[in-house]
Amino acid sequence: MKKSKTIFALLLFATLWFSGLMAQDKVPSKIYTPKQLDMIESQRELVKQNREVFRNSLSEEQKNLLKDNSLSMKERQQALMKTLTDAQKEVLKGNRESLIKLKDAFSKSLTEKQKTALKLRKQNIKERREKLKDYKSGFDGRREKLKEKKQNVKQRVKKMKPKTKQ
Repeated sequence: MKKSKTIFALLLFATLWFSGLMAQDKVPSKIYTPKQLDMIESQRELVKQNREVFRNSLSEEQKNLLKDNSLSMKERQQALMKTLTDAQKEVLKGNRESLIKLKDAFSKSLTEKQKTALKLRKQNIKERREKLKDYKSGFDGRREKLKEKKQNVKQRVKKMKPKTKQ
């Protein structure tokens, strides 16, 4: 009888432990259809191709301007935009327009359920980023609370020291 209770307890413990491990393997729900995933992949490929075409159209002077680390990213972009030829500007404009068309087609293919799921995902990501930013900057009050606790400990120690001297 004692062995069966022990075995039962071990099995129960093992089952609970294993189910706890399985709970962490939560698979995110799939939002997109295979067709939509293909559309996303084609957008990525188009962006890569457009970048490659634009990079190949740059002169050596323009490439050196982009590699200049003495300037900030924004300054490099502004300096590059001033040196672009009309043909390069047209390439950039065409790239933007084709990408906008693809994004519009993709957004039209989304159902209301997918749109709400994406909005929720976006909101969750934004909240996580804000929490992380707050945590790193100390605005969540944790650092202040820790400082207060340290001060309280120091004050208690100071109060205790005169008593031990007497």
